[in-house]
Amino acid sequence: LRDNADLIRQSRELATIRTDVNIQLDLDQLRSQTPNRAAAYKLFRELEFQSLTREFSDAATAETGGAHAPLRYRIIRKRAELETLVRGLWDAEHWGFSVAGESPAGAGQQFGAHAGDRAKGVAISTAAGASAYIDLENFEDGEEAAIAPLSDVLANGLLSKSVHDLKRAVALLDPLGIEPEGVTDDTLLAAYLLDPVRSRYELVDLARDAGGALGAGDVPEGWTEMQWRAAEAADLTAQTAHVLRGRILEQGLEAIYTEMELPLAPLLYRMERAGLRVDTGVLAELSKHLGGELERLTKKIYEVAGREFKINSPKQVGEVLEELNISSGRKTSTGRVSTSKAVLEELAQKYELPRLIIEYRELDKLKTVYTDALPAQIGADGRIHSQLNQTVTATGRLSSSDPNLQNIPIRTVLGRRIRRAFIPEEGCKFISADYSQLELRLLAHVTHDPEMLDAFQKDDDIHARTARLVFNAKTPEELKEARRFAKIVNFAIAYAIEPFGLSQRVGISRKEAKKVIDDYYETYKGVHRFMEEVPIKAREHGYVRSIYGRIRPIPGINDRNGNVRARAEREAINMPIQGSSSDIVKLAMLKVDDALRRERMQARMVMQVHDELLIEAPAAEAERVAAILSREMESAVELDVPLKAEAGIGDNWMETKG
Repeated sequence: LRDNADLIRQSRELATIRTDVNIQLDLDQLRSQTPNRAAAYKLFRELEFQSLTREFSDAATAETGGAHAPLRYRIIRKRAELETLVRGLWDAEHWGFSVAGESPAGAGQQFGAHAGDRAKGVAISTAAGASAYIDLENFEDGEEAAIAPLSDVLANGLLSKSVHDLKRAVALLDPLGIEPEGVTDDTLLAAYLLDPVRSRYELVDLARDAGGALGAGDVPEGWTEMQWRAAEAADLTAQTAHVLRGRILEQGLEAIYTEMELPLAPLLYRMERAGLRVDTGVLAELSKHLGGELERLTKKIYEVAGREFKINSPKQVGEVLEELNISSGRKTSTGRVSTSKAVLEELAQKYELPRLIIEYRELDKLKTVYTDALPAQIGADGRIHSQLNQTVTATGRLSSSDPNLQNIPIRTVLGRRIRRAFIPEEGCKFISADYSQLELRLLAHVTHDPEMLDAFQKDDDIHARTARLVFNAKTPEELKEARRFAKIVNFAIAYAIEPFGLSQRVGISRKEAKKVIDDYYETYKGVHRFMEEVPIKAREHGYVRSIYGRIRPIPGINDRNGNVRARAEREAINMPIQGSSSDIVKLAMLKVDDALRRERMQARMVMQVHDELLIEAPAAEAERVAAILSREMESAVELDVPLKAEAGIGDNWMETKG
């Protein structure tokens, strides 16, 4: 209090309401007035206040300079009308389509292949404000009579067409036997590439942002909500696609859009549809084992703490740490003692209780999130159909959800045992391969550091080289210990770690960690130069690119807040590595899938986890598929250093790693 006396007095002064100020007030001016809805709509759109933008969207016509043009939407239920529409599509330069189904389109939602949904109708638009909805549910000659003519145009690669959320469209049309071809634009994927940090990609919002195209408004009589929204989606897609395509060209994103993201969407759907077979017996056995371990840990934690408490309660854990005087002193935003993983890891270096709590949390997560929860997510076919999301991460990486199979821990023995529960069909094998040290190889490529390039070009042990050059390890004994440390440092530096973070990770002082980083930069000067140059370019442009052109905006790079700015700088430095890594994996997925199809393999890709691809194949194909997998992954792209990917074969996912 003595040290902050001036601050206390200032705070009191700021908090005191002054009643002696002479203010001239006209009370009538303070009365609530009707808002300027057009001005409010424009402001809320600029600020990306999504809910308020929708609330004031009726004023959008004021901004776009005119009334809503009459919509020419119609429902087709007769064969003759459909055939006339289809003939006209052959003369159209480009058209938009949408597929009606129970699952929502847009907003970045990804369609789960296991949901059992199918197309209820297809809407097609060739001109602004015009849309034809083909009602498959009520087609006069039955659904089959409409499928053939629709397939003639939707599955024709010569006809250029656009859609919003291609993966969803593929999923809904698959039960009808229609596989879309000639899709040159997906407004969802285009919008994501242009702004990967945007929270939502609703088509109505994208259309307004692209040039003022408005939604279709309320559902008129004679239409259902699903039918009307499908017609609207086809109309808005057709109007928006060419605008977004122009922006894609301006930003230099055409190659990554047309050669990577668009062809990847159908592959992701096929992977979702395939899913992964699960052995529930393995999960039950592991769940029982974890339960026993948690009971043992609970008793030990209570013994060390001196009393019982809710181990899963951050509040109660904080109270116990305070009672034992082993708190870090850090507080949460609500003023409670922080019990975050980073804080507990710091305390665990000196105290037993935080170490035990960390272990408890890890085992509890394995049990609740995986061994106990996964059985409930198994479909009728005995397989889990996780969703692979293409438009979620800022770096371009794919994500997994419902359930998230990418987060199964593989660094612990128990985490790896969960993978043992994923098994191929009878008579089949799993084949997996992941890139060896992909991030470090990319670091060598983007930094052009001579030492790092030399190590990978000679197939040298990069961690041993770092141990010798940075930590001066000479004897075999020194090299063994220093290599373990060097491995941590190599990967930490690749992600722009700071002295504090490194000190926490390896258990040394911040001063020692700073010296390690300085010595590292002195050895790998190209890496140091790269770390300094990237934030400068990010401040200049406001974004960073992967080596294949993918953009990641860095909004906080010029922020006045030092912490925000520092975090933005780390994001900027990470992007050329993380973004390029995701690009390479996606290209590898496409090459592997193409090779399997070209060589008429029955094998199918079933999962992607970071730098790893998992394939299920008949046992007779396993060796050949393993060779294809390694070959195509290693030749996916050409860098200044070679890529390495060694494939493994097993009777479950864990076994593929040997």
